[in-house]
Amino acid sequence: MTTQPLHPVTGTRSPLGSTDIGERLRIGFITHFDQSEDTATIYRENIRLVQALEEQGYDSAWIATRHFGSGWAAAPSPYGVLGALAASTERIGLGTAVLPIIFDDAVRAAEELAVIDHLSGNRLLVGLGKGVPSDSYQVFEACTPGRDKNFEEKIETLHWALEGHQVEGGTQSIYPANTSLQGRLFHGSSNDATIRYAAQRGDGFILERFGNGPEREPGERQTFQRRQLRTVLDYRRVFRETWGETRTPYVVTSRSAYPGVTTEAALAEASDTAARWNEYASILGRVNPEYSPADQLLSDNFIWGDPAALAADLLADPTVLLTDELVLGIHPALHTIDETIAKAKILIDDVVPLLQEGWAAGRAELLAAEESTVAS
Repeated sequence: MTTQPLHPVTGTRSPLGSTDIGERLRIGFITHFDQSEDTATIYRENIRLVQALEEQGYDSAWIATRHFGSGWAAAPSPYGVLGALAASTERIGLGTAVLPIIFDDAVRAAEELAVIDHLSGNRLLVGLGKGVPSDSYQVFEACTPGRDKNFEEKIETLHWALEGHQVEGGTQSIYPANTSLQGRLFHGSSNDATIRYAAQRGDGFILERFGNGPEREPGERQTFQRRQLRTVLDYRRVFRETWGETRTPYVVTSRSAYPGVTTEAALAEASDTAARWNEYASILGRVNPEYSPADQLLSDNFIWGDPAALAADLLADPTVLLTDELVLGIHPALHTIDETIAKAKILIDDVVPLLQEGWAAGRAELLAAEESTVAS
């Protein structure tokens, strides 16, 4: 599979600086830095994973960040990891999924991100969020009624600093400035107001991988997908009303897809390796002891099957059709890095070509329906 590097251009219509938005589905892969090895090994092995993803032809690699040893993610801060990845890869986009900006000083974050982006050759993709409910809110004093407002203020400060303006409280701007990075900022949220704000700000946004509340019931995947579709349509509408033809909206969606020789074999393998994740998820109340292994995976919006079945499942998801970048992963199935590399190769070699074949036609049909609705 051939891919194209990111080429940020000043004044581009696209948040990614690419000219092929909507012409093909970009494909990424996410790693959660699962804590199955000693810490040094986790970092080294994940660098090797991203190098393999680049060689396999993925457009982007995304790293999940969590604070305070959540039990399954060993990357509390993405900066050091991204710097290492920038120095050890050449083409692949490097994304954060997501950086909880409300815990950080936005000016310091702008400095860190600007340096890493220059180091990588403008390959950074910055997913920004409000964090996962945990001790982080109390420790970083972010658990306030004004959390949404605080998030927006952080975004504004980040943009302002990246543009090279004099920062508040000082007499100088950050160095190095990085105006092109502004086109690669993405808001990660399921909050409607936050998503509309991303559209009004001209930023991209990242959809969550699984639903909330009743949407996590095994039989409610389509309810979750329809809600996400409404979210994407709303984002695109507000973006169009705000920016017209001067910029192009950009949507990133994450899906867990586990390939196997057969659907039955994939389910058996995924269920076995997801057991450790379920131990942690049970602490968060995300595991129903009455669920079968298949139902538990479905509650996490996890799909499995042979390549044709996986492609068909993804194409039946309307949110995927309106997605510009689909980030695949095999979490919560846990493997060694070599096994993860092997699964990633099956996805990119055997599933993605089938997906690309149907994506363009399905997307065109949905966009035509959207334009018809706007016209009426």
